[in-house]
This record gives sequence, structure tokens and C-alpha cells, in this order.
Amino acid sequence: MSVADTIKNRVSTAKFTAEWVNPEKIIELLETAVYAPNHKMRQPWRFIILEGLGKEKFVHQYLLQIKETERDEHKKLVMKVMSAPAVVAFIMKKNPVYAEEIEDIQACAALIQNFLLLLEDEKMGSFWKTPKYIETDKFKDVLGIRFDELVLGLVMVGYPQVKVEPKKRESAKLLTTIYS
Repeated sequence: MSVADTIKNRVSTAKFTAEWVNPEKIIELLETAVYAPNHKMRQPWRFIILEGLGKEKFVHQYLLQIKETERDEHKKLVMKVMSAPAVVAFIMKKNPVYAEEIEDIQACAALIQNFLLLLEDEKMGSFWKTPKYIETDKFKDVLGIRFDELVLGLVMVGYPQVKVEPKKRESAKLLTTIYS
């Protein structure tokens, strides 16, 4: 499949089969995804893969941090993402220089898009999520994310139950102005 076809056919997948996803395969795809453009080769990213018993341990430890009266609500939110066979957290070191931090966020977004396209190429499904709880100290503490790091997203990974057709996009031609 061409790169253009891969881009056009990639869709977010919310429902996965129970088939195990090998973390080594995820790492292999990340090894390619890191070839995203990034200013001055800062490579501001790192990754945490949650799978199998690790997912269960994380959910248990995270919910222990939540007030008992709010646990059921939080469990629903967390399990929505943890329902995938594997979840990859994309972590970025904060940059005190605003312009550089924007460049680093853009580089991480390009890396995540590379990863999503590589998953599509492998006939795997994905869903890039940014739930509010990834901003909390409780979430970060359980995953060992430092105070000087941001969680830019969680990517659900697995084999899709059903292949969803891509939605039509607005024409770039209609959105483009040529300034000459």
C-alpha cells in the first residue's frame, strides 16, 4: 500500500479483539516512528507501554489514589482506554523555552502520526486519546512521570474487531489560498 493510501485508510478504532499485542512489535514500530522531524534533534519523547498484567496493576494503583466516592466514575473513564490490548503513553520533557516547547510538541505529534500509520500498515488498529486524567498528578505518579514531563496522549493499540471506513474529509483545495 502506498503512503497516500495508508494515510487515507487509517481510522480510529474503538473496539479491539482480545488478541495479544506483542510489546516488542510496538517497540519495533516506535523505532521507526522516531524518525519524525524534530528541531535540533532534541528527540523530546519517551514511551510507556501498558499491557497485560501491567495494565491491571496500573488501573488498581491509579484507582487507589482516587477518593472512594469517585472511583466508579474514574474506573469507567480509565477502562475506556485500557480496554485495548495495549496502550502506549507518549511522554515529552517540558521545555522552558516556549518556542522550543511548541516545536517539541509538534515533533511528538509527528511521531505519534508516524506510529499510527505504521500500525495501520501492520493491519492493527489504534485510537489516539487525550483524556483529562492524564494531566493529573495521581496519573503521573502511578506511571512514574516526572514533574518536568507532559503526557501528550495515550494510544490504544490492538487488532480491530471491524474495519471502519474512513470519513470523507473537506477538500484541501477549498481550504487553500494561493498568495502570489
